[in-house]
Amino acid sequence: MTEVLLIAVVVLGLMVRNLLMRVRALETEVLDLRRDETAREPMVAPEHRAGRASARVRLPEGPIKVAPTETIAPPLPEAAVPPPESVPPPRRAPQPARISFESIVGGKLPIWIGGAALVLSAFFLVRYSIESGLLGPAARTSLAGLFGLLLIAGSEVARRLPATRDDPRVGQVLAGAGTASLYAALYVGAALYHLIGTAPAFALMAAVTLAALGLALRHGSPTAIMALIGGFVAPLLAGLGAGGVGPLLVYLALLIAALFGLAIRRGWAWLALAACGGGFAWANLLIAMMPGGALAGVGGFVLLLAVGATLALPGAGASSRRPWLRLVPLVAGLVQLLVLAPALDFSGLSWGLYLLLSAAALWLGWRDAKLAPGAGAALALVLMLLAAALLQPVHGAAAWAAVAITVLFAVSGHVLLRQSALWAMIAVGGAAGPALVSIAFAPSLLAPVVWGAVLFALALACAAISWRGRAAANPLLRVSPDLVGGAAAAALLAGVAAAEVLPDPWRWPAWLAIGVALAGWSRRAGDAALGRLAMAPALATAAAVVLTSGAARAYVASVLTAAPAPPLADLLALGLLPAGMIAATGWLLTDRIGRALLGWIGLAIGLSLLPAALPAPWHAAGLGLATALVIAARLPLPGASVAAGVATLAFAWHPLADLLRLVGWSILGDRLPFLLLPPIATILRELTLPAALIAGALTWRRPIAPAWRRRAILAVAAVGIVTLYALAKQPLAIGDAARFTALGMAERVAITQAFLAAAWAMRARQPALSRALLVVGLARFVWFDLLILDPAFVAQAVGAVPVFNLATLDAALIAAWLWPWRNDRRGLIALLAAVLVAVAATVRQAAHGTILTGAVDRTETWLYSAALLGLAIVWLGIGIRDRAADLRVAGLALLTAVTLKVFLIDAAALEGILRILSFMGLGFALIGIGWAYRRLVGSEPAQTSLTSSMTTAGSAPPAGPARG
Repeated sequence: MTEVLLIAVVVLGLMVRNLLMRVRALETEVLDLRRDETAREPMVAPEHRAGRASARVRLPEGPIKVAPTETIAPPLPEAAVPPPESVPPPRRAPQPARISFESIVGGKLPIWIGGAALVLSAFFLVRYSIESGLLGPAARTSLAGLFGLLLIAGSEVARRLPATRDDPRVGQVLAGAGTASLYAALYVGAALYHLIGTAPAFALMAAVTLAALGLALRHGSPTAIMALIGGFVAPLLAGLGAGGVGPLLVYLALLIAALFGLAIRRGWAWLALAACGGGFAWANLLIAMMPGGALAGVGGFVLLLAVGATLALPGAGASSRRPWLRLVPLVAGLVQLLVLAPALDFSGLSWGLYLLLSAAALWLGWRDAKLAPGAGAALALVLMLLAAALLQPVHGAAAWAAVAITVLFAVSGHVLLRQSALWAMIAVGGAAGPALVSIAFAPSLLAPVVWGAVLFALALACAAISWRGRAAANPLLRVSPDLVGGAAAAALLAGVAAAEVLPDPWRWPAWLAIGVALAGWSRRAGDAALGRLAMAPALATAAAVVLTSGAARAYVASVLTAAPAPPLADLLALGLLPAGMIAATGWLLTDRIGRALLGWIGLAIGLSLLPAALPAPWHAAGLGLATALVIAARLPLPGASVAAGVATLAFAWHPLADLLRLVGWSILGDRLPFLLLPPIATILRELTLPAALIAGALTWRRPIAPAWRRRAILAVAAVGIVTLYALAKQPLAIGDAARFTALGMAERVAITQAFLAAAWAMRARQPALSRALLVVGLARFVWFDLLILDPAFVAQAVGAVPVFNLATLDAALIAAWLWPWRNDRRGLIALLAAVLVAVAATVRQAAHGTILTGAVDRTETWLYSAALLGLAIVWLGIGIRDRAADLRVAGLALLTAVTLKVFLIDAAALEGILRILSFMGLGFALIGIGWAYRRLVGSEPAQTSLTSSMTTAGSAPPAGPARG
């Protein structure tokens, strides 16, 4: 009894709280209405408006026409004039009832509190009789039931009495209190005193519930609430749960059906939802209390409840206001069966119930498009149930359930594919989902070959979905569930089938073939999203190869390291076929970014094929051959030839690093660079052979831009120069100091002259390369022969024959090679400087012999002066003869320098008559030279250069001497 009182107090408190909240809301509305009435302008009385309307005259539009004169009839008598019709005053709108705290607390709250008091009075009456011992159990129970009947009868009387029929709350309270009293009487008789058996108690409570539903039709929602609560609590009060679950489920089904009927009759969607919630609450309670074998009926009850509630809610008004409410019972039933399936050990019965409810969801979604999301939820939940079942040690009926799920959802989705995108998703998910879940959680259900056949058949079904949705193709990036979703599911199923059937190296080309098919379908349909999807197999293959494939790792090792070449099958499966398929996928795509990305991936794999197939020392040569093939094939990939060439150089990094180190130490003055030179076989194999292959391709085809072609030619020429340099180092093989002294100058002169000879030979066909070779040769001569390895300071044999020695011939040949560039002032200056060095080298060799190191004596000093003076005179003579101003200026400059040398250095060591004679001879010589220069040059027009003078010398006669 105390528990019942506590429940009553809690319910009463909740009701009071709700009433107070409503009072606050109504007070706020009243204040808003008062503010609006105060701000409103005073209205004009209806009589005044009518008077104004009658006094207002409307003139006709346009000019006023005067009617012809007529005889005016005498006015009718007053009795003949009809009286004006009386206009009834306008009816005022009914004023809304003023709602205040006083009206709520004084008018409504006492009625509800009085109803609760009546219920409590019945409980207190029974309690008092028990404590006082006045009545026995049977009498107490009978009095409680009689009291409830009297209250219900009073509700009917209140509906008819003139004093209370205008206030329906009185009848509602009496009917609700009577219903609660009857439930209490049955509880006391069945649960406390055991006066009533289980079956009679159940029958009586069902009767009370039906009576309460009937009263709810007459008295409204409060009585319905009492019937709802009492109906669902009655089995607990009567102790019917222990007597068997069958009668209880029948009772609950009848109760919920009655509540649904009442909700449909009165339009109470809340009552239908509350009845549905009560049913699911009882189902959960039974699942928690009952053993698994006794729960089969609960599953059927849940199935009927979900379908019935979904059908009942539209009649209760849920579809018009909140359509999503209709999905709540359906989804709740699916979740309830998902919870029930483990209790039934995932038996065939549990699968049958779930599939029946799923079929109902599909049927409801077909009947009403607003319920179609319920079918999607059914598919998602049934896939979760399938995964949970396959995780069990014994799979039971899960395999056949997967087949049934596939047939149910895939066929339904295919049939209703045209209705909406959701049905396309259901078709794709139904075809692909069960198989993918099964192979993911229980791959041992079928043999690999059988799996491959099943998955391939399902892939064809998904491909058919994509084909049926081809009308939804869009050049913009918009995903359609049928076209793109079907293609994606088909690709996934086909890829998994290939992984099941094919061994490790051969599954990757199969995956890439799927990408080719997707790219072709994208091109055929004209859908941009399919084009993006076509790149997925290539990326998935790359990730899988890197993470899982041991053969792929061995393949990469054979490309980048000295690991042995992989078998031929791996070369085909990991090199040739992937490169071709990725390239084909990129070619089929219409997206430029995708084409370029896949093109570069295919190029990288294709370039790796030859290094993988060849031993490690021949990797660079293999890449050189691949680069030549890329150049010859004219691939439609900008920069492919350049990238292949760069990759070739990267694989030749070892000899290139050795050569760079050799160049650095040579520039710093190392006298034995031969010891730093890589083996000639390495240079020929890793540099010369790739360069030759690339040069052949460049000669045969010209697919690259002119700028890159020039760079490629320079790179190939550089490799050729390195090769010739290495070959030139081989015959003498200068590896110690003695051989450097004997042969160093000869080797260096030969290499330098080879550079200059090549520059001279290529000056017409390859002017840029010719200039580069000329600069290299001159730089070698200046840096090595004149600065850090000058034979005048570093002991080196130049030869014992005057004039025809290495020092003289080196400078003289440089002057000869520079002769074609004499038009350029810089070339002419370099040519004259080389002649000057040749003369000085001749004097040095004449004074010292084959080794030019040593001090300079007086004789050598005078020989320098005499030789340079003669050279200056020769330059002056040629310049005067050919009217070459540049050559005359050079001769005068050299003459001036020699003069200063003689005065400051040579004559400083003479004394007496020798000094006098030397100065006298020098004076007369300078005077004669000046007179001749003035005589021959002063009156003639000077030429700007030696070349121009030689060009005009044969056509213009020499000018005569000047006359003064």
